[in-house]
This record gives sequence, structure tokens and C-alpha cells, in this order.
Amino acid sequence: MISEAKQVRILVCPLDWGLGHATRCIPIIRELQTAGAKVVIAADGPQLKLLQTEFPELEWVRFPGYEVTYRKTGMSALKLLLDLPGLFFKVIQEHFRVKSLIKKLRIDAIISDNRYGLWNRNITNVFLTHQLNIIAPPPFEFAEPLLRSVVRYFAGKFNLCWIPDVEGADNLSGRLSHGYITPSNIRYIGLLSRFDKINTIIPDKLYQIVAIVSGPEPQRGIFENKLLSQLPVEGCNCLLIRGLPGDTGITNVRSNLDIADHLASDMLAGILSTKPIVISRSGYSTLMDIAYTGNKAILIPTPGQTEQEYLADSLEKKGYYFSCKQDSIDLEKAIEFLENTDIKPPNPAIPEYKTAIHEFLEQIKSR
Repeated sequence: MISEAKQVRILVCPLDWGLGHATRCIPIIRELQTAGAKVVIAADGPQLKLLQTEFPELEWVRFPGYEVTYRKTGMSALKLLLDLPGLFFKVIQEHFRVKSLIKKLRIDAIISDNRYGLWNRNITNVFLTHQLNIIAPPPFEFAEPLLRSVVRYFAGKFNLCWIPDVEGADNLSGRLSHGYITPSNIRYIGLLSRFDKINTIIPDKLYQIVAIVSGPEPQRGIFENKLLSQLPVEGCNCLLIRGLPGDTGITNVRSNLDIADHLASDMLAGILSTKPIVISRSGYSTLMDIAYTGNKAILIPTPGQTEQEYLADSLEKKGYYFSCKQDSIDLEKAIEFLENTDIKPPNPAIPEYKTAIHEFLEQIKSR
């Protein structure tokens, strides 16, 4: 049993596919700090930079990711299936690497965001995921039961499995985390947004359109260039956020168009609070953020990324957002459609992650 006087040390490690896995760890890290825990960040590359920007005071360690890239053309999900043997080997590697890290850094527990190998039987482990049910690309749908079994096997290695969504019909993730037999250790903790309970900075300049670029290369850059070819939209102040953690300044590049490499959460929350239309990928963490702020949005999934394609289609059918394919973007028409329809963003329930975190900390102390 850990004594009450000892500060619990929690290793938080997000997946390195885009920035979303890092951004949704932000409210978890804040709550852990509020509860008196000592957080150690384990990440690399842009994910580490982002979390260092948000939490410059925190201890961190460089921990390599899976380093997945997308092709310039579609079928990236097919590529992912072909890469599975290599990914499985990396999961084994990280499992043994984290064992030595636990001893070196005196870690009491791990919160792993979609890192399948980051568990250890001698401490308390949490697996954070919204994707219990992986959607395979055509014509590989036959592999989905096997993929579900693999995910459940690894999720079962953790003491707890947290789903950042609600359990009922008004959920955001759809069949990604609902509709099938779920592991016995899961808990739906509500949506996780980095904007939850922060002091927002209201901007001096108001924007009617905010485009948020994200995801692995080369698709991140392709998406940015597609947007730049159509921005600014006539009559609108536009902001393009490039999804490159580091510099947080905003620069004007042409009439009615500003660009930022990255914005801290308090600044971005302030900009979105004025209710501009958001243009973004349909990555799950981005969806949780804009559900929290209540913005109308144009969703443009990464080509061949079956999860994002499913989410964009599913949420459009629910009447929450408008979606279109990357190759057929017409921002003027999409914005006109949004302004002349009764599309309403979701109204998320109050999340339960704070309660889950406090119960998790009690479980650590009782070991």
C-alpha cells in the first residue's frame, strides 16, 4: 500500500498518430495535478512539444512512438493493415521498455492513450481509447472480428479501460466503442476536451472561419495546401492553424487570412468561444473539442482513414455537422450550406472523468 504522505507518480503516454491523443490527455493531466498526483509525460516529437507547451513545469521523458505515416493517395488504412506485424513488434518493444522506465522513474501507475504495450502487472494501469472496434477498409471487413479480439486482448491487460464518450444513444463515437460485447474493465467517462475548466483568452480579433490542420504527414501538409488554395473566403476573417507545435504567434499572410503554427488551449478556446465555423479533420479528439465549444463545423476526413470517414459520415447523418471529401472541397458552398440549414452541434453530457480519476488514485494507494 502507498502511504498517504507519498506523492503518487503517474506516467502519461499518448499515441503519436497526430496531436489528438496528446490534446485529450490535457484535461486528465490537469485533474491529476489538482488531485495532488505527480505527472510524468512520456512522449516524443510533436506530441511531446505540445504537452511541454501546456505543462512546462512537468517532468518528461522521451519515449518513441509507432511513427506511422499516410500515403499521398488514399488506402492508408490498407497500408495500416499491412503494417500490423511491424506494429505488433513495436508493442512488444514498448512493453519491455516501459518496465525499466517504471523502475528508473519510480512510477506508481500508467495512463496509456492507445499504447497497447504500456502496462505492467506490478502497478495500476489505465488504457484510454475510443476505438474498441476498428473499422477495416474494403475489402477487408472480414478481418474486423479478429481486430476486435486483438483490441480486447490488450485492453484486458490493463486494470481499467476508459472510453472518452457517453454510454447512451447520444454518443459521439458510434460503433467505434458501442454495439459489441465490451471488456469487463471498461468505463465510459464522458467527452475529454482540453478546453474543459480553463480560463479562456478572448482574442482582440474576431474570426468567422477557423481551419484546424492536424494528422501525420504527408496528409497534414496536403490538407493545409488544399485549404490555403481556398482561403480566405470572401467577406470572412479567417484563421488557419497548421498543427505544428512550437511557435504560438499569429501572423497575417494575406488580406483576411492569418496563420498560426499552434495555439495554446486557452487562446484557441477563446477564439472558438466566439462561434466561428470550424474546418477540420474528423479526428475524434478534435470532435470532442468542438462538441465542447459548440461550433458548427465542416469535417474533412483524412483520405483512406476509415475511422475518420466513418465519424464524418455518422455525425453528418445525426445532423451535427457537414462533411465532404478532401478532393472535392468547396469552402464557399459548404459555408453557405451551413449558414442556411438547421444543423446543430451535439450537446454533450457532463463528463465523469474527474470521478474516474479520483477513484483511480484511491485504487493506486490501496495496492
